[in-house]
Amino acid sequence: MGFVVVTFAAACSASGNRSGHLSAPTSGDLSLPPAPRVAFDSDVRAACAGADASELAMPRRPYLQRVTDRSAMVMWTAGGDSTTGVSAELPEHGIVAEVPSTLDAAGQHAGLLAGLEPSSTYCYSVHDASGSVVTRAGFRTAPAAGSGDEVRFVAIGDMGSGGPDQIAVLDQMKTVPFDLMLTVGDNAYESGTLAQFEQNFFRVYADILQYVPVFPTAGNHDYHTDDAAPFRQVFALPENGGPEGLERWYSFDWGDVHFVGIDTEVLGSAQLEWLEQDLGRNELPWVIVYGHRPPYSSGEHGNELDVREMLSPIFARHGVRVYLAGHDHHYERTHETDGTTYIVTGGGGRGTRRTGSSSFTAFSAEVLHFVWGRVAGDVLELHAIDATGREFDSVAITRN
Repeated sequence: MGFVVVTFAAACSASGNRSGHLSAPTSGDLSLPPAPRVAFDSDVRAACAGADASELAMPRRPYLQRVTDRSAMVMWTAGGDSTTGVSAELPEHGIVAEVPSTLDAAGQHAGLLAGLEPSSTYCYSVHDASGSVVTRAGFRTAPAAGSGDEVRFVAIGDMGSGGPDQIAVLDQMKTVPFDLMLTVGDNAYESGTLAQFEQNFFRVYADILQYVPVFPTAGNHDYHTDDAAPFRQVFALPENGGPEGLERWYSFDWGDVHFVGIDTEVLGSAQLEWLEQDLGRNELPWVIVYGHRPPYSSGEHGNELDVREMLSPIFARHGVRVYLAGHDHHYERTHETDGTTYIVTGGGGRGTRRTGSSSFTAFSAEVLHFVWGRVAGDVLELHAIDATGREFDSVAITRN
């Protein structure tokens, strides 16, 4: 397959430019109406008036995990056992769920709120030993499968630097409405240590994570420490990947979308067999898969041909319409290939790298960015937004 390099301004080394391009040098397809601009948490804040998650006595502020249409997990660290539980309120109806928190060996608190209703906004409070509220925020449960409700998400990758590039992208991400956050790996540079997760992930995204659940996947930098043990420690991911895939790969449903988070660092027979079975069981109309390494890329790492060989045939058999990846620090959208559009979204905050254009490329750019997605009925829209807030590419995918 041919490969033609188109060099944009400011070349950088193979290790990456840690001061990335804030603005896309060119634009792709802008024929769609742009993504709406409204604060990501505006609806929840309005419903949970006065909600505030302060940093008081909480090294890791509350963050949402395993949110479904019927439940949600709230996690936090408190520097000890000073906090003891969490409760959820339905606005104007009072407390509907209250549970004590569990405390694991790593000092992480977790409270699972169950018996919730789909597509509903809840306010939650973390309590101390006396029953006083330590911190308060809110979230919205997932829509029920088959409801037809709109699904809004953001996808971001290669971001966990803790530096100004990451903050610039974050500031723009806060300007669009979304219900869940996907990451495509390299969440905590340089080596995925626990300290780097605290500093470069939880500290940076604390304002978002208290209102919106994150469903991350691991990248090669996350694996640099103890086989990605810190990654698996700090996140409570869906545990449906089988014994070998426990908190490495998983799937979950959000309304009419079946999301699958894969682990490209340990692709092998166990994961591929699980993926084939998982997609075979799915009955939802939309499937979105995301992971770290890209089967198609015109960046400095380039095509991950082994990933392509293992994953692309499975995607074609099961109607996967979109695969989101990172690893290369640029943005790229491919032409539809055997029914799948491949997106590289590795410009989340750890600088940018040169990219070019290949025969499979619909558009590419060296730029810091994130991707905003919306599924409504038979149409999936993806919008790429740079670190200045300018939308520079979009695509509408119609369900087969």
